[in-house]
Amino acid sequence: MSQQTEEPPVKESPEAAGQEPPPQPEKDKDKGKDDGGPVSEQDGLQALWGKGNDEAERAERAEAARAAAIAARVMEQLSDDSRGMRINTLALFNDKVDFGGGFSIGGEERRAGRPTTEVRPTRLARWTEGYVPVPHFGEALRILAERRLLILAAPPGGRKATSWNLLATVLREQPGAAYYEVRDASELCDVRWKPKRDGGYLVHDGLPTGLDASLIDEQWIEDMTVCLHEHGSYLVLVTGPPRGALVQAGGGSAQVLTDLGRLDAVRLIERRVHGRDPSPEESAELRRRLGEAGALELLREDHRPRTALRLGDAIREGSDLTACVQELRDPTGRVHEWFTRHRTSETVSFALAAAVLDGATYLTVSDAASALYERLVLPAEAPFDLRFREHIATEHPWVQLTLGSGETPGDVAPRVRYDNPLVRQAVLGFAWTYLDGQRSALVSWMRRLVTHADVDVRARVSVAAGVIAWSDYSHALHRYLKSWAENPSLVVRQSAATALDVAGGHPDLTEAVWMLLETWVAETDRAEQRRRGVTAAATLGGSLGVARPERAVKALRVLLDRTNDWGTLLPVGKALFHLVEGGCAGEVLAGLLAWSEPRASTEFAAKALSAFAFLAARPAESAGTSGVPLLLAGAERHWPSLTELWARALDRKPAQDQALETLRGYLDEHAHRDDLAYRDARRLVLEVAGRSERHRERLRHHLGAWARAAGRPDHPAARVLADLARPSYVHSYGNGRT
Repeated sequence: MSQQTEEPPVKESPEAAGQEPPPQPEKDKDKGKDDGGPVSEQDGLQALWGKGNDEAERAERAEAARAAAIAARVMEQLSDDSRGMRINTLALFNDKVDFGGGFSIGGEERRAGRPTTEVRPTRLARWTEGYVPVPHFGEALRILAERRLLILAAPPGGRKATSWNLLATVLREQPGAAYYEVRDASELCDVRWKPKRDGGYLVHDGLPTGLDASLIDEQWIEDMTVCLHEHGSYLVLVTGPPRGALVQAGGGSAQVLTDLGRLDAVRLIERRVHGRDPSPEESAELRRRLGEAGALELLREDHRPRTALRLGDAIREGSDLTACVQELRDPTGRVHEWFTRHRTSETVSFALAAAVLDGATYLTVSDAASALYERLVLPAEAPFDLRFREHIATEHPWVQLTLGSGETPGDVAPRVRYDNPLVRQAVLGFAWTYLDGQRSALVSWMRRLVTHADVDVRARVSVAAGVIAWSDYSHALHRYLKSWAENPSLVVRQSAATALDVAGGHPDLTEAVWMLLETWVAETDRAEQRRRGVTAAATLGGSLGVARPERAVKALRVLLDRTNDWGTLLPVGKALFHLVEGGCAGEVLAGLLAWSEPRASTEFAAKALSAFAFLAARPAESAGTSGVPLLLAGAERHWPSLTELWARALDRKPAQDQALETLRGYLDEHAHRDDLAYRDARRLVLEVAGRSERHRERLRHHLGAWARAAGRPDHPAARVLADLARPSYVHSYGNGRT
């Protein structure tokens, strides 16, 4: 990341300080604002049933629901790997990671020492014995032998071992050959530098002082080639991915190699274990062991030779291979190393955008990366030309560019994905805890993304905000989660709810998030407190509430029981519905029964029964469902609770009107095309009618009206009405039998 003594320009804005920006309805998509004040019964019921006059607000609520559904899918993918929430974040502060350059995390900068050191044969043998050539080794050797200068502008992974083996191979026939490692690459800029005859020189990136690879041009390559020919020596220069003048030089020079090819990691392990090429039987047995321990999956994620060598050592020494794999799959060290090598704002911006929006289209990620980049650098430093795509393969070893699935219309654009969700988590955690000077820019950038026009973007950044909170929950809460949770915009509050749900998924933070939500639902004094309560309801309807439904229902009761305020009816109803959708119908119905008991206050019981009528009408929101309301489809498992709640709802306003409308929908829309729906709707009507004469007369009246409106004698309403008059009904239900 660019080194700068001043904060980026955004530091003067409230966003840069981690505060809420001033209202911007047009840009910020905050059209669904509310003032947080109490809501009347009429307005609360209109919001619950979507009968308000504000089309924009209803559209925003629908988009918020879609964002929550997308986030739920992303969270499910994240939690598929049981290690996903258990990376040791303390390692971010406690590990000392040394990468052979002048930078050592947790340590002091080492002194560079002599500018050039000779490599003794014993040390050289460590790199050459048992070496497995990379796919493009032959091409690299040809260039070095013919031109004497080879520039490896390739991403990390076997470059140093390959370089020493290239030099050892090309100098094999020279009896007086010597090998040197250039520690101070600035020497190569001195026109007086003269290599020793029959010398093999290696210069690699990551040195304390070095040659700026972006300044290497065709003239430098030509001059260095002439110098090496004059002295009969060879030089391998490892620069990493080409930048600056080296990009143009690489296009016109045959001495710049940008890809060594991917090493066969299993072959490297075989050589490490056996010291030779194994027999077919030995090779098959080794692959079996690697597969059973999960090592083959690890090697697909981590292509570095050092990982393969560690696995080979574990097998050769008889260590626990499975334990070794688990240790190596923790990506903390690799992420440390990557950030140590890649400090430019351009590279870091794309890595963070890809981590936050993992799975989004390339153009979406690149736009977000550009927006973050603008916040990280001063205007004078911002280049006109940002081309992230060109550097994905060389600078982002964990990022893949894949074609769209095509499962939905238009899903053909390439998407950016991390090949390992653990790496994605580690990247977010490292950026949040180490890039201290850029944290404000990151907060303001995420705040903008949570109001992005694309609901997919909003959902993904919300999940990432929760993952970031794993690094320091208290800090994240006060830096951005709390302000998002009390924002007037429903869109921003939904993002806060999703982030809190993700944060609470971490086993070390679950209780802390629960205590926060239970505090928020009880606060009513100020508008921002009431909005935090509504955010808490959305969180309670997520995976956190599904894991502990009784506790969630208890907290939702506190939120609903606000005297003279019906504004929490909709968020509580939606939270209860999501709990039902998550398999917690029993706990939800038990709660509604307790809330609507005759001894409950009139207002609270009315709210509870209205919430039940809302639940009874809603089909599942997940794709591929039949459209049958969830409580009707699952009625067989909850008959006693459902019958009692239906009887109460049909007997008490304001729930009565909506309950009758829902019951008519059961018969009009579902019973005629679904035999199970007809069976359960019929049983429901007969059991409620059997409770009292008042219930029977009410249902006869409405069934008759619905049957006449349909004009068909075979309409489900007409058939159930006929059942009410049969002697069998009187025998089974007429005396209150259920």
